[in-house]
Amino acid sequence: MIKLVIIADDLTGALDTGVQFSKKNMSTIVTTDLNFNFEDICKEADVVVVDTESRHIPAAEAKERVKSILSKFNKKEIRFFYKKTDSTLRGNLGSEIEGFMEGLNINEVSFIPAFPSGKRTVKDGVLYVNNVKLAETQFAMDILNPVTDSFIPDIIKKQSDINVKLKDINEEFSPLDDKEKHIYIFDSENMEDMENIGKVLYNKNKLNYTIGNAGFAEILTHYIKSDTKKEEIILEDDRILFVCGSVNITSLKQCKYAEKIGYCSDSLKFGNIISEDYKNSDNYITDKEYFKEKINNNKKFLLRTSDSEDVIKKAIEYTEKNSISMEDLTSNIANSTGQLVSDLIREHEIRNLIIFGGDTLMGILKNIGCQYIIPVSEIFPGVVFTRAVGKDTAINVITKAGGFGEESIIERINEFLEKHSI
Repeated sequence: MIKLVIIADDLTGALDTGVQFSKKNMSTIVTTDLNFNFEDICKEADVVVVDTESRHIPAAEAKERVKSILSKFNKKEIRFFYKKTDSTLRGNLGSEIEGFMEGLNINEVSFIPAFPSGKRTVKDGVLYVNNVKLAETQFAMDILNPVTDSFIPDIIKKQSDINVKLKDINEEFSPLDDKEKHIYIFDSENMEDMENIGKVLYNKNKLNYTIGNAGFAEILTHYIKSDTKKEEIILEDDRILFVCGSVNITSLKQCKYAEKIGYCSDSLKFGNIISEDYKNSDNYITDKEYFKEKINNNKKFLLRTSDSEDVIKKAIEYTEKNSISMEDLTSNIANSTGQLVSDLIREHEIRNLIIFGGDTLMGILKNIGCQYIIPVSEIFPGVVFTRAVGKDTAINVITKAGGFGEESIIERINEFLEKHSI
């Protein structure tokens, strides 16, 4: 029976939040299918995570998408609902919170935006990443969702008229007028702060409807119980295909480190992967024999959609010259990458993927016919071991959001995989 429903706006975020509950032996599934038959598949699930894929769409559409998915669940039977947000507050923050509140017919909600283990902290309503104000980080230059404010109420108010109030955990909740709506934002600089917020909200019966990222999701796990048996991780194939579709500076450094420790690599040409008809182009999988040799002999292969930050400049120039939106361009790139990777998976029977970047992950899963995803284990914050389940097969997929992790993160992922190999 479903105990918790989580609504996320992108896939890597859905997974790194869902896995917090898998770690506590709760049966968790993640889907991107907005028409998913929840009654059939979720009878045994404790936690259902729905990725609405709404980060890059118009605000009004994002709001309606959140409201619509909430209408599919019996709110009287399910105790907890959680709106998962990006840890750097990208996307349609205000409009999706509105959709969440309207979909649940609630007048107040608590928002805990910090993620201390991911080096995201909040003080006086300001979000810091690695002790730097959000608007002064690389996320202010995000190619699709630049965040130019650090004060969280200001970010919300760009898309919502709901009252936003900074809340101290020692402050009482005032009775609200029926027509008045409030979003309460809590500061948090460490896990102790997060745990204290969880206790206060639980004791005041305010924990049923909350907003945050994977950070506060971990706190929620303390208040939801399950007896589900933990799924084992056994890898029968030691070959790994690492696909990086993120152009984040952090991810590019991590790719270079992967090459340094022995990954063979290849970069897809920008001029090819932007095409809607990439699969039928002359350059599609230019050297199959090279890939076959390296993946079978070296065992580790890195495929990148970019090998430098110049791709951002190229993308901007291309959109201006060809009158195409950045959203459409990135969608083409994700789909082209997904087509290529799905063909490589089928032809070479690859069973282990590492994927950096949410759009790339979505493109690949769409092309391999994935129906839903089971988050199995959190390797470390922001990095999740999952099983992508399709009609006829299941493959292991390790996911990471673009901006997370140290430069040597791939080394730790390798150690995890080697530990679980037969």
